[in-house]
Amino acid sequence: MSLPYTRAEAKDRAREWFGACNVTLPSFGADYSRLNPQAIAHDVRLAASMGYWGTLVASECGTTVDEYVQFMEIAADASPSGFRLVAHLSFSTTEEALRVADAACALGFEAGLPSYPPDFVPKASSDVVDWTRDLMERTDLGMILFAVPTWGYRSISPAGFPHDALQEMAQFDTAMAVKYEGGAPGVVTGLADVLRRCGEHVVVCAPMEFTAPALIEWYGARWIGTSGYEAYGDRVPTWFAMLHEGRWGEGMELFWSYQPAREARGSWSATFGGANLIHRNGWKYLGWLHGFNGGLLRMPQMRLSAAQMAMLRRGIEASGFTVPDDDSGFISGRIPE
Repeated sequence: MSLPYTRAEAKDRAREWFGACNVTLPSFGADYSRLNPQAIAHDVRLAASMGYWGTLVASECGTTVDEYVQFMEIAADASPSGFRLVAHLSFSTTEEALRVADAACALGFEAGLPSYPPDFVPKASSDVVDWTRDLMERTDLGMILFAVPTWGYRSISPAGFPHDALQEMAQFDTAMAVKYEGGAPGVVTGLADVLRRCGEHVVVCAPMEFTAPALIEWYGARWIGTSGYEAYGDRVPTWFAMLHEGRWGEGMELFWSYQPAREARGSWSATFGGANLIHRNGWKYLGWLHGFNGGLLRMPQMRLSAAQMAMLRRGIEASGFTVPDDDSGFISGRIPE
């Protein structure tokens, strides 16, 4: 396989995206020394069967760069026709990210989600633009620009990510989308400004699923991602399609049907606020409740307590989902190796 578009075609291709992009986390063998290909393939195929547009093949989960490339290969082999894959370019160095971008191109991935290395400390918006330009000029892989306060750039922008930088970067030929999470608590206001600045050039979205009905109504948003929507089974892609079909009554009924799960997830997230990390083991547990493999990730990761699991389970059960009777199968996973 190869990249399914040229640099000149990247922006037009992104305009055709429709749906929700979930996240696939790696699964490991019993001794954590290797990946579990069967479990990973199961998760990719299940996400596709639930109606997701595609999936982010997540790094930041304890894999080496070599293992992450293997993870990508497993996902590509398991991916059914039409199911898109996004590479997660979150590594310690730019060179590692570029190695993964090259692998993504060779495997026919749809896009990359770049991350800024922890030792990159910009002093001005122009520094962010320059770093991003350098990355994007060295690969043909289209990019989903990721504007999130996690990078620690509040010193150069009160929104947590400089909007003027996004405006310039959106015009790069392989910029396909902006994933915007800045400006909290004024995320919607920040998103409106980014849409005004960047909407002519790229797809603009907020990945939080609870904002999507408003974005569909206000400006016809056709794509959201990337996020752990599998925490709610197949309901996100289902109501997303319903709203676009004009079935607002049914769609919004389904949207509100899992509000207890949303609230439980919000309460759980508050227990590790300020960590500047995603609780990936918690995401694995939420996915496991809906049929994904589960299993713990390789350390170091935040630990998932029994109280946190109980909190999340109660929210999922109150939302009418069918879940395993107990949590005894989570740690080993559904498809242990």
